[in-house]
Amino acid sequence: MTLTASRPQFLTVAEAATLLNVSDRTIRRWIEAGKVPYLKLPGGGYRIPQAQLLASLSGTYDLRREMEALDERFADVTENQVRAALAAADNK
Repeated sequence: MTLTASRPQFLTVAEAATLLNVSDRTIRRWIEAGKVPYLKLPGGGYRIPQAQLLASLSGTYDLRREMEALDERFADVTENQVRAALAAADNK
């Protein structure tokens, strides 16, 4: 989940909830209240722009800095390597 990708990263409601360690319902309430940015899909689902979601947070904890550190740490890992590692783990 690269923070600074060549294209914007959009999260599902479930992915945003997992990222922030809250329930799907909490994310949906925040969407309904206009507290987080979102795109509404024609089918009724939502996509949340990751960078804007993180920017919408406030407080003293710098999640953005932590996400950027993880991006740097794993910058050389390709999607194919991740898929291969997941497939190998499934076969154990």
